[in-house]
Amino acid sequence: MMNLGERIHNKIQKKHCIAGNNTMFYRQSHINNMSHQRENIIIGKNSHIRGEILVYPYRGKICIGDDCYIGEGTRIWSEMRISIGNRVLIAHNVDIHDSNDHPMDKEERHTHFMSILREGFLEKFDLRGREIRIGDDVWIGFGVCIMKGVTIGDGAVIAAHAVVTKDVPANVVVGGNPAKIINHSE
Repeated sequence: MMNLGERIHNKIQKKHCIAGNNTMFYRQSHINNMSHQRENIIIGKNSHIRGEILVYPYRGKICIGDDCYIGEGTRIWSEMRISIGNRVLIAHNVDIHDSNDHPMDKEERHTHFMSILREGFLEKFDLRGREIRIGDDVWIGFGVCIMKGVTIGDGAVIAAHAVVTKDVPANVVVGGNPAKIINHSE
């Protein structure tokens, strides 16, 4: 049973996204929908959100399936598109980013940073975004970093603190930096 503060937080977070029945937003969660368009963040039914979900003001979409768990301290930031399947468990302190978040060129990076401080996030900078796709029944361990452009196949397990820079096939266990196949999950 949720107390009044939890019910209020849950209601506020749902104003910033489209969430299915019985999806819970815990006090640690934060939905940062800079686009102010609820359809840019869609979360299925029976999911539990403790982390931060963010889309940029000019572009970005996040779609999370049914029966998922997003752990505390996890950041899912989209400048392009991030799709997460059903029954995905994402532990705490995971980073999933579909862009560089800043330009590569040092002068452009500084200009970008200063413009964020003065004007907010602007589309005019090339952040080299690429879609991330995470299949059904994936388990992502604590402290994992998933880089832009990656696809993770159904049933894969990503070991704690792995850095995923390349596609992961279905039903394997990957670990390390950069992540490599270390076992099969079935």
